[in-house]
This record gives sequence, structure tokens and C-alpha cells, in this order.
Amino acid sequence: MYAVIDTETTGLSPKTDRIIELAIIGLNERGEQEWEWCSLINPERDTGHGLAVRVHQIYPRDVVGVPRFSDFAGHVLSLLTGRAVIAHNASYDLGMLAAEFARLNIPLPTLPQICTANMARASGFRPYGLDACCQALSIRMEGAHHALADARATAELARALIGFPADSVQREVEAHLQSIGRWPHLEVIEHQPIQRPILPLRDSGANVPAGETPQPGDESVPVVESFSLDRETAESRYLAAVEWVLEDREISAEQQHALAELRSELGLSRDQVHEVHRTFLRGLSGSMWRSGSISAHEQYDLELVGNALQLSPDEVTEARENPIGLDLTNEDYRLKPGARVVFTGEMSVPRAEWKKRAAKAVLNVTGTVSGKTDYLVVPFGETGSSKSLKARKLGVRVVSEQRFRRMIERLERKGPAGGA
Repeated sequence: MYAVIDTETTGLSPKTDRIIELAIIGLNERGEQEWEWCSLINPERDTGHGLAVRVHQIYPRDVVGVPRFSDFAGHVLSLLTGRAVIAHNASYDLGMLAAEFARLNIPLPTLPQICTANMARASGFRPYGLDACCQALSIRMEGAHHALADARATAELARALIGFPADSVQREVEAHLQSIGRWPHLEVIEHQPIQRPILPLRDSGANVPAGETPQPGDESVPVVESFSLDRETAESRYLAAVEWVLEDREISAEQQHALAELRSELGLSRDQVHEVHRTFLRGLSGSMWRSGSISAHEQYDLELVGNALQLSPDEVTEARENPIGLDLTNEDYRLKPGARVVFTGEMSVPRAEWKKRAAKAVLNVTGTVSGKTDYLVVPFGETGSSKSLKARKLGVRVVSEQRFRRMIERLERKGPAGGA
């Protein structure tokens, strides 16, 4: 009966821009979900520039090897056939879809559409963006600018605004569908949809300033136990290597090989390696808890690192609940006053707050990457942004936001005069 859709695109022009992520959720006449489908799509070009990439956070590396729209077209058409489309700003999403089908010389029928943005505006919502409407109606949003998360939120918003089943709406939709006549036919080619994780909504505020600690007596905040590791041990040497390869939250095949060789050289058993991995994650958790809470972004980071270290979900939970105060091992992570720092991407803490904090720590914050840049700070690892690619080419160190947070905390504790 209904198909809720949402698209993420390289830009706003149907003529020149492409869909890079598409979500479709099937609803019956009562507004109940029947199925959902979502996939990244290779746009056969870059994934956008400037604001577009900052919004959807889909980078070139995310769509390498992903099927093109032409590969999914038959399946997408089968999901839309005989259904009215529901979308927030439906004319935009349908315009982008129609343009994609037009490139394949397949005219998309004029589908019956229900625009939740228009309905919200007519109902007096101000502002009437998807996030604002969901907030006003206490509809939980899993994330923002992720096609599946937005489609799920749009489905909930439609249920609230339409009040399924709605006889008048249903009659109008059925009449429109009958007027379409014969739908275009496309062979359905089976391709596995490629989904990306739904990043949690960004925090609205900054972390607790340096030197401030959570209020005592809050039983929900675990005690961060102090922890030290003899730097001369084999475990410490391996920990330093783990710390280094995870600075951008990804372990490449080459780094995996190097770690394996180091483990063999140090004579570490599988249990010893596993314990170092757990220790690293508990130390990361300890850094996060210093602000008094672990945000959704930080939880995502914990899970990302735990997965990279091949730790189970239960072990990630254990690290969260049993944090330790583990200092960074590598000397290269000791920030010094005057270090040149560049930020890129959407951070868990707004970039304006990071820049203010960095300036207070007497760091030199710039907007562009050059050979003189010391660190590029990214949200969750390699972003594929122009800044990130340039940093790699110039040999600039790329560190995650959480790594940078630990680096700047050490500098703040010692103070600019301490030469951390």
C-alpha cells in the first residue's frame, strides 16, 4: 500500500547529482511495517563536496565496490510498484529517483505521494524539518542523515500525522494507482544491499572542562581505577603498537601483518594478546568516563575499537563498566604547545568547542592541511575527505577524536608550561 523512502545524495540537483544511499520501508494499509530495504549506492562519481559530505558522512571509501543504481533498479522498481510513496520532502526524493531511472531510459510513473513535511507544515509545525517534528512528537530518531534511520522516523511521523487506517487517504491512493495503468518492467538482478552503521546523533554539548570531575555519589558512573604498565615488558611494547595502529580507528591488512609479526617476536601467547586488547579498551573507556558519562558517539567508538580488536560485545560492555586510567604510551601522542591541528568531519563535540579548547591549550588550530600540520583530527577513522587524503599524502598524523581528547587532556593536566 505505502512505501516510505529516504535518499542521501551527492548534492541537491537531480540533473547532476546522484543517489548514494536509498532506504525503502513497506507499510500496509494500517501503517504496519511489512519489510525494509536499504543500501549504499555507488554514484559513479565522488560522494559530494563540502556541506553535502559533512551532512551525510558518506565518503568515497564507503562506496568502493558497492553496486550502482542500475544494479538495484529492478529491485527498487519492484518495491515501489503498486504503492504510494511517503517521504519527508517527497518531491525531492521522488525527483532524485525519477532522475536515476531516466538515466536508464525508464520513465518512472507519477506516483501518488504523501509528504510528511507538507502535512506537518499544514498542521502548524514550526520548524517542520524531520528532526524538529520528531522531537515535538517524542519520536525517537536513531541517527540523522542516514537513509534508513530517516525513513524509520518518517514512518513513525506518518503514523502520527495520518492516523492509519485513513479511509479517505486510502481511496485517493487506490484511485491514483489504478490510473497509472501498466508499470514499467525491469529485470530484478539480485545484489546484496550494502548497509553502513547508523551513527548516533551528535551530542549537543561539550565534555566537562579539564580539571572538573563528575559529582560524587553518582552510582551510575563507575570508578576509574588507576592503572600502570611496566614499559619494559613485552605487553607494554605490544600495547604501544596497538595504540599506534588504532589512531585512525582502522587496522589495515598491512598493520594486521605487522602486529602478528610483533606478537611472534615478543613471544606473546594468545591469552596475553587478548588481555592487552581488553586493557586498551578499558583505558579508552576510562578516558570517556572522565566527563561523567559516555555519550552515544563514544559508545559507538568503543564498539568500533572493540570490533577492530576482535573483542566480543560482552567484552565491550565489560570495558565500559570497568574503566581504568590508562595513559597513552607513545611519545608521539604527547601534544606540545604550538602544535598545528586541523579538524574535519562531524565530531561528537562541536568543532567550535574543540577549537576553543585547543586554543586555550595554546595549540595552533588551522583550517587547511599542509606539510606543517602536526595532527588531523577525524571523528571515527578514515573519512575519505580531501583533508584526510591530503594528510595521508603529506605524512600528517591522522588521529580519532577520542585519541585527540586523551592527548589534550594530558596537556591540560600538565599545563602549557609543562611541555607535555
